[in-house]
Amino acid sequence: MSELLEQITDVDAELEAYRKEEMAGPPSVRLNLQGTDGIGKSTFGAKSQDCIFIQAENGLAFIEADRFPLAESWEDILEQVKTLANEDHSYKTVVLDTTDAAAKLGETYVCQQKGWESPADPKASYGAFYVAEENAWVHLLSGLNFLHTQKNMNVLLLSHVASKSFKDPELEAYDRWEMRCNKKVNSVIKDWVDFNLFANYETTVKKEGMKATGVSYGNRFLFTRFTAAYDAKSRIELPAKLNFDWASFMNAYTEALNQAA
Repeated sequence: MSELLEQITDVDAELEAYRKEEMAGPPSVRLNLQGTDGIGKSTFGAKSQDCIFIQAENGLAFIEADRFPLAESWEDILEQVKTLANEDHSYKTVVLDTTDAAAKLGETYVCQQKGWESPADPKASYGAFYVAEENAWVHLLSGLNFLHTQKNMNVLLLSHVASKSFKDPELEAYDRWEMRCNKKVNSVIKDWVDFNLFANYETTVKKEGMKATGVSYGNRFLFTRFTAAYDAKSRIELPAKLNFDWASFMNAYTEALNQAA
């Protein structure tokens, strides 16, 4: 009889844990949002759940959202992450705006720490600067990962993109959208996140004779899968294209989790 009661208690405990998990919503995400200038990355972040911004640049002048003071150094960014880790708060999402602005602060920090004049300093030969910068980002992402795993916070990174020449080992070089940070930092970020998504206007090409003209009607979308034009990935199966807003992403994410379960 006692064994049966213990089994019933165990089942009740599991059901209660499941109910709490269901009430708390889906697991938190680590997401990097790449997007062209003016597409609305900061607005997307401001619509995320109970968010607070870490500002490496001043992109919230006309957006209502909780924020830390504008970071003037890499140490400021680390200190703000530490504050979220050590203090009690009700925030569910931390937004880093933007990775490329943060990278500039990181460059200055690394050079100061190593006594280099710039990344091109001869003393930073054989790729020493890029290794040091990569290590700085690994340290930052470790702090953000603590917020994700221990504080159950969404981590949302916002990243500008630029058109860069890409050397395909199997084809001729071609232009594609890539994040503005250097390749090592880009790789660290893309490997770490669960979702690396790309936001852009839907554009078509209209040809008149030999002349081609790009046409867009202002429709913005969130793209979730890799193409030759940009990087994108998702660790869970999402539609290839979503409406560009936080609610659409979370709905698709939740539905994908339910289907996987």
